[in-house]
Amino acid sequence: IVMAYEGTPLAQEYAAQAIFGGIAAKGKLPVSIPGLYTAGTGVFTEKTRLGYHEPEEVGANPERLDVIASIVEEGLEQKAFPGCQVLVAKDGMIIYDKSFGYFGYDRKQAVDGNSVYDLASASKAAGTLLAVMKAYDDKKFMLNSKISDFVPELKDSDKKNLIVKDLLYHQSGLTPTINFYLNAIDKDSYKGSLYSSAKNQAHPIRFDARTYVRNDFSFLPGLVSFNRKPGFTTEVARNMYLHDSFKDTIIREIKDSRLGVRGKYKYSCINFILLKMMVEKQMQQPMDRLLRDTFFRKLGAWHTTYNPLHILDTMQIVPTEDDQFVRRQLLRGYVHDEAAAFQGGVSGNAGLFSNAGDLAKVLQLYLNLGSYGGEEYLSKETGRLFTQSKSPTCRRGLGFDKPVVGGGKSSPCGTLAPASVYGHTGFTGTCFWVDPDNNLLYIFLSNRVNPTRANNKLGSLDIRTRIQDAIYKAIK
Repeated sequence: IVMAYEGTPLAQEYAAQAIFGGIAAKGKLPVSIPGLYTAGTGVFTEKTRLGYHEPEEVGANPERLDVIASIVEEGLEQKAFPGCQVLVAKDGMIIYDKSFGYFGYDRKQAVDGNSVYDLASASKAAGTLLAVMKAYDDKKFMLNSKISDFVPELKDSDKKNLIVKDLLYHQSGLTPTINFYLNAIDKDSYKGSLYSSAKNQAHPIRFDARTYVRNDFSFLPGLVSFNRKPGFTTEVARNMYLHDSFKDTIIREIKDSRLGVRGKYKYSCINFILLKMMVEKQMQQPMDRLLRDTFFRKLGAWHTTYNPLHILDTMQIVPTEDDQFVRRQLLRGYVHDEAAAFQGGVSGNAGLFSNAGDLAKVLQLYLNLGSYGGEEYLSKETGRLFTQSKSPTCRRGLGFDKPVVGGGKSSPCGTLAPASVYGHTGFTGTCFWVDPDNNLLYIFLSNRVNPTRANNKLGSLDIRTRIQDAIYKAIK
């Protein structure tokens, strides 16, 4: 029984938060209730989960936090993105959680707190890395283990001696990315090149800031089907299925790819594709199921999922790119990244979807060094190792990105972020940053690739980093 004294909206909100552990209960009954309770009765509870609070409760200046909205409005006016979510939490209290704009520039559907975004490469640190940390906690590998011990196809290649730690630090020498989809295209269905640096009759579709593509090619019927049938169960997009044998092609492409200089920083999606394969082999289950059952469901992070169309209403999912090149449709609920799409939406490099509120629960677990809601998910030692380690040769942490000391344009963070900050950015227009020094979380989710990835105004306007700096000015 909760005695809340009033029926005001705030009293109702805080009563609910007390039940769920968002705030601690410290009250004592000031009078006796005959036959039930005596004066002085009270159940004392601990705060174990994120709660919603006023900025002043953590010493933050609400007027300075309002600067966030003006930066976002600038981004919306400049059409850097059609809409976004911004969340800030300090000391376990959410002090800013707002949605702005729309799903697309047609302004038909407004973004709200339940809107779900494609996290893109932020999936590496919010999804794959969480699974890697669990496998490490369960002693399924060591940081100096060879990745070829878990992906035996690499044993007779120049990648046989690559170690897990170097994959996490992005200093394995692996190529940044591989266009797996090229293997599914019928080379005889077109003449000339797929790509061009200029728009012309053969290449009418803009792909990115510097590339135009053709879309008059066909896919190999032995590899791509436009309806689900036996052998074609890997769903790439709506009405597009890949032959189940394609996973062998992916391994072969990685095995045959050019290896660069080991020990030198070069960001690569392939590192995390291999880490996912390791986790699945060692934990003996698909990574999406492992994360769902071990973390997301228990955390109450219902909106954090791979392949969201399997569990969420389509109308909750924010569309990303209108892909007129490979999948030839507006992508909504299907992962934007092609490498992840050609693995059925669950990849080590991308594929996770979430809203800001549920992603915050995962990040608070990191900040708490593996625990949340009174439950321990990871050992403190593992939490500390992965969130605090830093490569001796570059800015990267163990799977996390980190600021460049001294800031500057090359840093993914704002200039006021301390060196202890860890997190990740995503190609679709996302980022999250965890600051253990200030007990702070910052999340920005957008779909800047809608309708095209050629739009890089989010980056050129420094929207994400300016918001981060505004947060530090508000709390100091």
